[in-house]
Amino acid sequence: AKRKEPLRWKYFQYLTLLFTEIFLDRFFRDPDKLLSDLNAYLKDFNLPLPESEQLPEYSLSDLRKLAFWNATGSGKTLLMHVNIKQYLHHLKLNGREKELNRIILLTPNEGLSRQHLEEFQSAGMPAELFSKDSASLFAGSTVEIIDIHKLKEESKEKTVAIDAFESNNLVLVDEGHRGASSDVEGAWMSARNRLCEKGFSFEYSATFGQAVKGKKAMEQLYAKTILFDYSYRYFYRDGFGKDYRILNLAD
Repeated sequence: AKRKEPLRWKYFQYLTLLFTEIFLDRFFRDPDKLLSDLNAYLKDFNLPLPESEQLPEYSLSDLRKLAFWNATGSGKTLLMHVNIKQYLHHLKLNGREKELNRIILLTPNEGLSRQHLEEFQSAGMPAELFSKDSASLFAGSTVEIIDIHKLKEESKEKTVAIDAFESNNLVLVDEGHRGASSDVEGAWMSARNRLCEKGFSFEYSATFGQAVKGKKAMEQLYAKTILFDYSYRYFYRDGFGKDYRILNLAD
């Protein structure tokens, strides 16, 4: 109530969900036409850019990934919850709900996994921390939360083999590059790509800019997958976040 423009944040939320809805609608109805339209736009987008800054064409696999660049405190968790419902809605609308294997949330550490579990419980959405001993009876209807470091090529006492999850999953990635290798060809990227190879992924981060800086492959990846940019500069401009002051101290 004290903010000068309290509705701007809500507009951001509405627009993000609207853009997601438009994308999912086109993705499920006619992915080939969506791919063609994106590449036609990309051709014009690349024209004024030097060759070193141009983006490669989209492929069908690129359409299976969406990313959201959201400042901390701007509602990433709420968006995630609604995105799950949006994706499940479009699966059902197109008679494809039986194709979904699992809903998996990847986090950078156990602490954030527990935090997400509490958020899902507060929202009344079924979720659990992944355990190799838990039954898979509710696979596909319960969000299974696991930190990225527990995904390995082979199952051991505290890790699980990536292939155990198969590939037709809805994968949600919260700050996937935090606490993991930032190399786009690294194990963490390979793991998440295999999990949603025949499914779909949503990724959320406040730090895409820092994560991709100086890494061309990462820059190209996220330039093609970020659907909405509400990074901190926009969040702060709209009257949110904290005021700051930079002090340069003598040696």
